[in-house]
Amino acid sequence: MAVVYNFSNKTFRDITNERVDVVKIASGFMGGAVKVYERKGTVIIHSENKMSSHASISNENGQVKEWEIRYAIKHILKRDITDVNIRVSETGVVHIRNKEEVKTLTN
Repeated sequence: MAVVYNFSNKTFRDITNERVDVVKIASGFMGGAVKVYERKGTVIIHSENKMSSHASISNENGQVKEWEIRYAIKHILKRDITDVNIRVSETGVVHIRNKEEVKTLTN
């Protein structure tokens, strides 16, 4: 049976203006617009330019939760889970990219 997540009481707040340091570093890598969101130790960095949309999710207190990944896909990237590729780095950071972007990068 599929789990249906209710996001109404689980929202990330936009802390972009408070994290200018993160925005500056992320803009250097990706260019384009960068937004930073936070909720209880979990941080989502969303960077978007003409060619790509990417979200990185990390948690200072432990592992990123499944609902946090789904939240980022639905509310920040504004995609369906079938439209993205998800990769977890060795440090536990979750990286989410649009599938169209991945195809472009490999061609």
